[in-house]
Amino acid sequence: MALEEELERFLGKCTAADLDFEALEVCLRRQALAIAARLLAQRLTQDVSDCYGPGRPCPDCSRSARYAGRRPKTFLTALGEMELQRAYYRCGACGKGHFPRDENLGMRRTKLSAAVQRMSATAAAMTSFADAASLQEDLTGVRLVPKQVERTAEAIGHELANVPREGQERPPAAPTMYVGVDGTGIPVRKSEVAGRKGKQTNGAARTREAKLVVVFTAEARDEEGRPQLDQGSVTYSGAIESFANDPFAPEPSTFSPRVWREASWRGVFGAQRRVVIGDGPA
Repeated sequence: MALEEELERFLGKCTAADLDFEALEVCLRRQALAIAARLLAQRLTQDVSDCYGPGRPCPDCSRSARYAGRRPKTFLTALGEMELQRAYYRCGACGKGHFPRDENLGMRRTKLSAAVQRMSATAAAMTSFADAASLQEDLTGVRLVPKQVERTAEAIGHELANVPREGQERPPAAPTMYVGVDGTGIPVRKSEVAGRKGKQTNGAARTREAKLVVVFTAEARDEEGRPQLDQGSVTYSGAIESFANDPFAPEPSTFSPRVWREASWRGVFGAQRRVVIGDGPA
């Protein structure tokens, strides 16, 4: 009924030639998503399967947490805002509380749904946090401030960095394997460069260097026989790490093990030919 009323309000007695079609489709999308959010929220609120009885193990200290009623929270989902009632358990031993439903839905300690988190991280990987927030709102109607996008992207980045390569599907090896390493300076907060030497006239630093290792193959050839990048062959790993160390230091640079792990996982050391690409300063 709400969609029909909204449609009638926009259309009235207008003909198709008179319509502001962009405004119409945006508004109807918003209304349709709001209806879906309301229906889903009602369904999840009626479902009390997240209540596991008077007590359950605390996820923080493994002791017994006691049931303390149901509490509401408004989440931001791909459908829009959604208020859910959730079972609440509080641990008397460590003093922390938790909501099993939040954990099951992938929204523990955040109000952003898994879909919104993924979209934010994807947009942030392509452009600045501010532009990513604007892009996400334009494409999905989900409004976030740049700081939310930043925190979400960083959190997902940390999770991905800790995922072991073993068990992941990897591109096939080839007779010739290429390994590229490079880095670039990125602006950071003052607290991130406190005590670090930099290139400023006063010796201070304004940036940290993000290092990246990329592995790929190029067995394909163009019409003139020149190597071409094999589609789907690129994998990479990176972080804000040091590439160089004192040559007499007993430990390797923090970036070196990352290069070794990525190359080993891709089978570089078993290739007939190994090509390393980099510049002198790296």
